[in-house]
Amino acid sequence: MRHAARILAATFVVLLALGLGAPTAAAHANLVAVDPPDGARLDESPDEVQLTFSERVSASLGGIRVLDADGQRVDEGAVRVDGRAVEVDLAPDLADGTYVISYRIVSADGHPVRGGSVFGVGEGEVDTGALGRVQEGDDDRLWEVVGAVGRGFAYAGTLLAAGGVLFLLHAHRGDAATAPERPRLVRLVRAAAILGGVAGLVALPVQAALGTGQGPQSLFDDGVLAEVGADGVALALGAALAGLAVAVLVLERNGALATAGALVAAASFAATGHTRAGGAALLAGVSDVVHLLVVAVWGAGIVLLWQTLRSRRLAEEPAEAGDTAGIVGRFSTMATVTVLAAAVTGAALSWNEVRTIGAIGGTGYGRLLLLKVALVMVVAALGAYNHLRLVPALAPGKTNAALRQLRRTLQLESFVLVGVLAATAVLVVVTPGRTEAAGGPVERVVELGELGSVQVVVAPARAGFNQIHLYTFDPDGRPTNIADSVTLGFSLPAAGLGPIEREATRAGPAHLQLNGNDLAVSGTWEISVRVRADRFTEVAGITNLPVAR
Repeated sequence: MRHAARILAATFVVLLALGLGAPTAAAHANLVAVDPPDGARLDESPDEVQLTFSERVSASLGGIRVLDADGQRVDEGAVRVDGRAVEVDLAPDLADGTYVISYRIVSADGHPVRGGSVFGVGEGEVDTGALGRVQEGDDDRLWEVVGAVGRGFAYAGTLLAAGGVLFLLHAHRGDAATAPERPRLVRLVRAAAILGGVAGLVALPVQAALGTGQGPQSLFDDGVLAEVGADGVALALGAALAGLAVAVLVLERNGALATAGALVAAASFAATGHTRAGGAALLAGVSDVVHLLVVAVWGAGIVLLWQTLRSRRLAEEPAEAGDTAGIVGRFSTMATVTVLAAAVTGAALSWNEVRTIGAIGGTGYGRLLLLKVALVMVVAALGAYNHLRLVPALAPGKTNAALRQLRRTLQLESFVLVGVLAATAVLVVVTPGRTEAAGGPVERVVELGELGSVQVVVAPARAGFNQIHLYTFDPDGRPTNIADSVTLGFSLPAAGLGPIEREATRAGPAHLQLNGNDLAVSGTWEISVRVRADRFTEVAGITNLPVAR
């Protein structure tokens, strides 16, 4: 149990680090058009505001707010949603001035998305800085991190419990009399089930906080809980809790029912996430279910087998040695089958999220996916070594040496799986590569050390004319004017273009802007951000940006 606790502690640390380092507002439904356009100046007052997203959305939790420069609302009536389009009427005859469009919607995959734009009516310049001044303040960053950590523990606990039940029923097959370590393994599985259930409950207030912008207490407002449930969160949570309860309560009394409960719990995560959106949703959903079951069997089996071998240490009695070899052999057979299934379903799920070769290396989602694949390959290689070299060595006279080596490889596999779980927890909230590569507003954050950071927003991130907005923040994440000037450098190494240097113009407090046709070719551009804080201080950072055709 001490080593199992270390695994869970390591999971927490890795998830927290990845959550803190994840991009802010990782949108899944990208805003592809807004009418009136961002930054536009209109001669006459518009009748309505319309937003068009890259996939169907829901506005029942948040919606659209249109505010004047003083923060007073000028939208009227209910928000209308038609697939990818969201509309709201405006008060008639708006006075001359700048207006802010602020929106919160939930994309088809169940993830909240927020953002804003500005437009002007009548004579005078559009005050692009009004967006930062009047848009509602929120604690979204905190809840994004809480959600990432909660998801990681929900994955770890639920899949360890579900896969642990399957291991105890179909590989271990012992009882307290013949296998003294079994009660401890059962306790580990039950503790994992409690962890998975409690961590899963975190999803409800987090979804409410991000969807409404009114904090987690909004979950208890009229209709909010029902809307959160409608996005698939409640279905996934209910299936996980019910499956876990059945699996652990009847584990030692009814193997068939416990197996069914474990399968339901492991598959519950497929009710939410990226696979609910897109043209291949059915294929991706089936692949997701199979993939989850494979991960549960494989991952939990590694952890429980490691714990079994640690408990037995040296098998001096021939009967005990034979029983240990039988457990290892049965799990090795299970793992061999699941490796093939993991490869097939993982490939199907990955392709559904990227769709193009360019989106694999050219998007944040694709690069994180490559990291996850690399970690899985490490686990697979260790598993192949176990199956081909160590399992055949479990013969009279060689058992102890083989088991000692097997314990070491299983321990390493367990810790690598922590990284796989952490990468998965972040992947489910990062914009899919297929969406990012298709164009639409793209956000990047460039860290500048002690000076702070710059958020770079490029729209529409397509070859040709683009608007580039730069928002500057101090080291504590507060919008602050940290720059006397900001110079951007554009390079496209694959085409031998650049560097092209341009200086951004001041658009408002802590906000600079650059419009132009410099991103004229599709591909992954390298953007350098050079910030001059004063005549003696200059700091630079680099980020990559996918530009669609």
